[in-house]
Amino acid sequence: MNRALKIAIQGGPASFHETAAKQLFPASSISTLSCASFPELCEALESGLVDFAVMAVQNSLAGPLLPNYGLMNQHGLSITAERWLLLDQTLMALPGQKLEDIQEIWSHPIALLQCCDYIESHPGVKTRETADTADTARLLKEGQIKGVAAIASRKAAELYGLEVLHDNVANAEENYTRFVVLSREKTTKAANKATLLLPYPVVRFSLENVLEKLDQELLELTMLQPLPSSNPGQPAQWVLELEGEQAACITQALAALRTVAPKHTVLGLYPKAEAPLPQDRLAGCLSSILTAKSELV
Repeated sequence: MNRALKIAIQGGPASFHETAAKQLFPASSISTLSCASFPELCEALESGLVDFAVMAVQNSLAGPLLPNYGLMNQHGLSITAERWLLLDQTLMALPGQKLEDIQEIWSHPIALLQCCDYIESHPGVKTRETADTADTARLLKEGQIKGVAAIASRKAAELYGLEVLHDNVANAEENYTRFVVLSREKTTKAANKATLLLPYPVVRFSLENVLEKLDQELLELTMLQPLPSSNPGQPAQWVLELEGEQAACITQALAALRTVAPKHTVLGLYPKAEAPLPQDRLAGCLSSILTAKSELV
């Protein structure tokens, strides 16, 4: 009998990361290791405590989680798969609590950002950032905390016996997050999507030359973002993501990149997942690409 794969996730039971992990490993028996933060998740994988990790990297409303790309590079991890998950951000509280009883809303900072329109429509309500959406629901239940609502999944409300005060409080009903599978092993297989880090600064004509070649190879540039450096003594980098009609397109693109940016880092070669929304409706993607192109130096 094969042993269960151990997967590191950010958050605990009923978290969106747990749901994503189950969808990304549908044919496998898995057990999850709950991590309080993304750095802890990456450390668990790098140290060998788990076989793989599942990590959020992009939200359709809040945009890319750029620090997570830096963590991948820092810990020598590689992307092997991706999946978009529809989030059902739900407002919940202890049974018997009503919306007018709520004085504070607690949740993960990214969840609060995704639901900022709803929160701002209740100007008297304060917010507090927590480490995880589902774990916030657990805290309310175990502490029997009144006057506070959590934003988490409906699964979390069911698991911890909380009452739903309002369904889907995100800024848009189509609220998706992209999750990736991380591995300690570097990917070498042919694939139709690539995530790269380019050195910064990049010579304008060099990158523009590469982008022109990419356009000719039936490739789509889906992300081009400057990655701030955590070390002031080191230069920042560009996060670049490419999708191709065929694996050969990516192979040719990487060959072109080697001629003008030989120090680029491949963070992953993997099968692209179908995006649930057009690029112009994914926050921080198309508009940031146009802005980044104009800022290249």
